[in-house]
Amino acid sequence: MAVKKNKNELKKEDPLVGKDEISSIHARIKIFETPFATQVLNPKVNDFCANCLRGPSPGEKLLRCGGCNFSMYCSKECQATAWLVHKPECRRLKASFPNLPLTEVLFLSKIIDRIQFLEKNGDKLGVESERKFSSLVDHKTDIREDEEKMKHFEKIFTKMGLFRKEEMIEKGEFFDVFCKASINSHSIHTNAGNEVGMALDLGVSKYNHSCRPTCSMVFDGYRVCLRPLVPGVDAENTEEAFISYIDVGRSKYVRRRDLKSRWYFNCECTRCMDPEDDALTAIRCANPSCDAPILTSETEELMNIACDKCKTVVEESDVKTAQEYMKSLPASFDPQCPADILKDLLSKAEKVLHPSNVYVARLRTALFHVTGTLTMDNLSSMHTQIYNNYKMCFPKADRHVGFQLLHIVKALIEKDERDEAMPYAFDAMNIFEVCFGLDHPYYLQTLALWTYLEKKLPKTKEELVQLTNFSDNRPIDIVSLLKKANMLPSAPYSSNVAQPV
Repeated sequence: MAVKKNKNELKKEDPLVGKDEISSIHARIKIFETPFATQVLNPKVNDFCANCLRGPSPGEKLLRCGGCNFSMYCSKECQATAWLVHKPECRRLKASFPNLPLTEVLFLSKIIDRIQFLEKNGDKLGVESERKFSSLVDHKTDIREDEEKMKHFEKIFTKMGLFRKEEMIEKGEFFDVFCKASINSHSIHTNAGNEVGMALDLGVSKYNHSCRPTCSMVFDGYRVCLRPLVPGVDAENTEEAFISYIDVGRSKYVRRRDLKSRWYFNCECTRCMDPEDDALTAIRCANPSCDAPILTSETEELMNIACDKCKTVVEESDVKTAQEYMKSLPASFDPQCPADILKDLLSKAEKVLHPSNVYVARLRTALFHVTGTLTMDNLSSMHTQIYNNYKMCFPKADRHVGFQLLHIVKALIEKDERDEAMPYAFDAMNIFEVCFGLDHPYYLQTLALWTYLEKKLPKTKEELVQLTNFSDNRPIDIVSLLKKANMLPSAPYSSNVAQPV
């Protein structure tokens, strides 16, 4: 039987974006704020404005449309701005009450309305300033050959006909809209990762995918800011600016599967072509005293694998057991999943999979979210292991890494190990500065947290932990806040202005 040599040496980490790079990021970002169409998810309709897709300001409530009794707005200004798009929708929603159309039906209907408006009035709002809707990739052939996708299309076409009635377009024309929207639209998230809506932005649709993205998408409602994660990358340049279409914190097998099923391409990005990415699916050495990872993947050809460190051979049957177990695990876990089930899955995984394995990290994360804690003794070390896994999955300046760092900080604060928490808070602060900017509450809260820890200020455990919990997405106008608090010095007199006597 052939024996595969195991290469377990990982690449040296790329350095975090330096301060000189951070200071120039603002000149290399790209902002998109004229989407072709947007739609709040139906379950979120009472929580987010139908126009800007922001939540209400603290202490404020959303306003409900009196016509359809469905759409909500954060202000009268947003409601007035949305009326051009909402007017035909409002009439249809009122007519279909109490039967609420699917989110996808509402979204595609808005795209149809936008196309028809452009045909009659031209592009007055600049929604096609980046590219034309007609130029979008549609993958019609692939979709026609996708049996499940075509069943879904027929379902949506029927429901769209019921919603638009006599205003429904021809089936072939709708298929074109359906295909283009399926391939080119994106989800809208809060920066904490909660999905709130969907959008088709023709500018964003120009950017290609990479499992090693060079830019992150930061949302402020429907507005998208592409921020470079890599030194020297200009978000304007689509040849060097790449975004991730999927959760890149997955194995190569899962990433490629998801990309193929949704976007119909085989990913050959630098990460997918890197054999060392198999560290994410590493299994345990057969020698119990050896901690070296044995590199393999869910679909790699079965063979005996020799450990580079101790030379112990992992038998083909054991490799097969580990591969089958990885493929049996779901890519994500329901937050309502019973903790006992997760504990059992994790216990089995830890027997055959290496601690660096992404499936182990996912199980640990899921168990933590379900139970709220593991044990005080191993919580910080557990989060550190997950953090090390995240560093293998995400760019070093990615917000997911920053969030995981804050989990470590929180766990250490709970153990009253504030000095140990301080460097993790500092790294998280630097990451959020890159990802979100100096005016974002995520950065500002983490800056305050690090300052309190570094200066050893007399803050309670509860006060420090509160700073690891984010509740607001909106950028903050620091200058205005400081002015209101009278914390800014008076402006110096200009040399060409007479000073008072």
